[in-house]
Amino acid sequence: MYRSVIKQAVVQKKAGFRWLLMAAGLPALAGVAHGQEALRLSMAGDTAAAQQSQYDASIGYYNLLVGPTAWRFSSGLTTEYNDNVRLQEDGESDLIIRPSVNTQMHWPVSPKNSLDVSLYAGYSEYLQHSDLSQFFITPGSGLSFDVYAGDFKINLHDRVNITEEAYENAGTSANNQNLMRLQNTAGTSALWDLNKALANIGYDHVDYVSLSQSQGVPDASSENVTANGGIRVLPELLLGLEGGGSIITYSQNNTLGAAPVPNALQWNFGGFGSEQVSDYINIRLDAGYTAYTPDGTTPGLLTSDTSGFYFSLALSHQVNQYLSYSLTAGRTTDLSYNGQAQSYNYVRLNSQWSVFKNYQISTPIWWQQGTWLYNSSFQGTSDYQQIGVGFTVTRRLTKKLSASAGYQFVDQTSNRNLLRYNLDIVKLSLTYQF
Repeated sequence: MYRSVIKQAVVQKKAGFRWLLMAAGLPALAGVAHGQEALRLSMAGDTAAAQQSQYDASIGYYNLLVGPTAWRFSSGLTTEYNDNVRLQEDGESDLIIRPSVNTQMHWPVSPKNSLDVSLYAGYSEYLQHSDLSQFFITPGSGLSFDVYAGDFKINLHDRVNITEEAYENAGTSANNQNLMRLQNTAGTSALWDLNKALANIGYDHVDYVSLSQSQGVPDASSENVTANGGIRVLPELLLGLEGGGSIITYSQNNTLGAAPVPNALQWNFGGFGSEQVSDYINIRLDAGYTAYTPDGTTPGLLTSDTSGFYFSLALSHQVNQYLSYSLTAGRTTDLSYNGQAQSYNYVRLNSQWSVFKNYQISTPIWWQQGTWLYNSSFQGTSDYQQIGVGFTVTRRLTKKLSASAGYQFVDQTSNRNLLRYNLDIVKLSLTYQF
């Protein structure tokens, strides 16, 4: 059985490499990723299950077979110019050298069990601002173990990332002094798939740990429970309900400004619909009600219960052989990069172009507008708006070597000085697939 899977992977080898080249443009969209809690986790549901099932069908492109395990290795080297590395109104520029390594392992332990391990890590060397130099681990790193039992699929996982670029999380404070932060998510989920009906329940424990020498934001942790279930009213249309809750705890040994950050409870309840409109169009909509409740009042901070509607729209469309795009839009409440709770609206569009032979072009555009939930009593509310545009051009130079060049512009405005900045980033990258 395993040999047949390997044989299928060989057939898909070239397609897998083309996918890898397209993915090279995705880091420009890193700014759209946030550490949401139960609200985001409950939206994953059948979408995540479908993606995992597709992955299980093949181990994809591989470099090395070791016993029953299949491995994939690649390395990269990026040179980046950033004209505002500290996210200030008057920016300080720097040249950054960023080597990285990527490793993936797939192990079909048995016909019904599989283990996947991924690590995307590297080091950023700032040539002029050495205090900003740091290791990083990108999202997607971690391990996942799947167990199938009848109509049930049980997943155990641990995902880890170490953030680097504060601008990738809109609403983050400027004057960045190397706010290196680790986020680790460990948990389990169970999917009950009856073909016409799906039900999913999950639990995750998330830790947010500051790795900076001078910590300006508190460590935090959260306990998250999610559940959703749907019925296929048509073969291509799934409708259902979703809900979840989080208990968020901050380390009171650290402070945000002069006041400790209060613990909080967040919950949500709503519905979702997912439809495969055609072979080329897929759409999903989640909507409902969410509430974020801090634990009591805190001297020096403006805190209050925050509640209202949330929604998330996701659309993917393969227009033709030359163009595909994904569009997401929504309104939500969650934790940002620095542990600060905020409510925000967003729109994000990423287009993939294959107009020229051997070239892949990615053009991300996004807009986000939000408000901090906790504010200093003497400074008032903190509102912000961020817009960003960019492009990445990727070309395969040889069978194993590809190169990319990109540009990104980010502008963030706010009623507070510490949230105002803009920056330009130019990147040149080489990726080698062993």
